[in-house]
Amino acid sequence: MSVLLNICGLLVATEHFPDTTLQQFYQEYYHCTIQPAKTGLNSQVQSPEAVKQLFAHPETWWPVFTADQLQSESFKQLIDKGVKPGVILPDDYFSIVEYYKIKKAVNEGAIPIALFQMQHPKYFASKATFSTALGLRPLAALIETGWDENLIAQPAGNYIIQSDDPNNLSIPARKVQHHQHYFYQATTNTSQTTGYQILINPPADMPITNIEYPQLGISWNFNKIKYTSTPAGVETNIFGYFMIATSTIVIPLDYLLSFHFPSLLSSFGSSISWISLLLGGILLLLLNIAIIRRRRINARN
Repeated sequence: MSVLLNICGLLVATEHFPDTTLQQFYQEYYHCTIQPAKTGLNSQVQSPEAVKQLFAHPETWWPVFTADQLQSESFKQLIDKGVKPGVILPDDYFSIVEYYKIKKAVNEGAIPIALFQMQHPKYFASKATFSTALGLRPLAALIETGWDENLIAQPAGNYIIQSDDPNNLSIPARKVQHHQHYFYQATTNTSQTTGYQILINPPADMPITNIEYPQLGISWNFNKIKYTSTPAGVETNIFGYFMIATSTIVIPLDYLLSFHFPSLLSSFGSSISWISLLLGGILLLLLNIAIIRRRRINARN
């Protein structure tokens, strides 16, 4: 059942009434209040996508590509012209071939972006730690399910909100800052580029004169250790660096034990304990071998 909203005189049909934070964004960046629509209005009902067309603003954007589009002509042209696009890291297990393709793109200037699931924020922290160890340190998080007020309770950083659902009200097409959080609207629809937007897999004919980079950087908490990824590097404590280094040991186990990547990530904390247990077992085995050899030598004598 849809809800009718009155947004700056425009009658809009949306699935949900916007939360307090989203209303504040509209007031601050569009100077526009959101009210429940009065019954009996004869105005034509518009989709939420039509709202941003009301507010004049220079059309600026930043390109972001999925991993399967790194060989596209659009991506290659942007790299050749000195543009640093974003690259979305796969959410699942990816092969060595895919890893080297992404790593090559990052070495050429692409900026890693990790997917963020509101239902599993700890999974994002695990994946971000793994990606950092692999040389794919994320500088932003992408939420594919649209705006969620609980995002303001997440660690500080850059959050890109994909809003292709025509039935949901998206955040303003601006560089939205809320305390230490930065929110950006992302879309795959290049026909409506009013304001500032993140364009996912843009075509090769998009003009690059109006490209503008977002505020890059993302933080996460993993095993009660804080990590802050900035363009200059990752900031954490000595235990955080140890966790990053140790994670490179866990990755080969994924191939040996045929684990699925998300399952491995979700159990990363316990994996450290398993590694310690494995090393302890190896040492115990070596000790037993040494004892047996010593007994054989003594028996011969």
